[in-house]
Amino acid sequence: MSPVSSFNNATQINLVVGDYFKSQQQSLEHMDSATNLIAWLRSKTLLLAILQKAQMDATGSAKAVIRAVITRWTSHYMAIKRLLELKPSLMSVVYADEARSTPDKLIVIGDAKAKRKAHAMIGIIKNPLFWYSLARSVFTVLVSCVQGF
Repeated sequence: MSPVSSFNNATQINLVVGDYFKSQQQSLEHMDSATNLIAWLRSKTLLLAILQKAQMDATGSAKAVIRAVITRWTSHYMAIKRLLELKPSLMSVVYADEARSTPDKLIVIGDAKAKRKAHAMIGIIKNPLFWYSLARSVFTVLVSCVQGF
């Protein structure tokens, strides 16, 4: 495959992904939630360490939380795909933290504003419709890209 055709394929995939995300209003709502969740996760180093440990304990390897590049739709696809891969570990960490007594909590910590934000993010993590919408978006984009070639 020549470098020009590789560039054209990558550009075509980027356009397909961008067109899909722009056309799906409900998906956009969940994409905004996913973007907020990713930003929040990446800002919490203790939570990232706990998430990494949960992944290591469960699978023997750990994956990073990926932040999308605003101008590259394909990076949005990859960030959402990774978030879906992290779902089991995220759920495990959230439920383990909920089982702790208030002084021992590791996620809902800080001042009142930080605690409200943590509760909002936990609400997103525990929302099955959020995860369904993300999975549907990833699957649809994947099928659209495959059919385009």
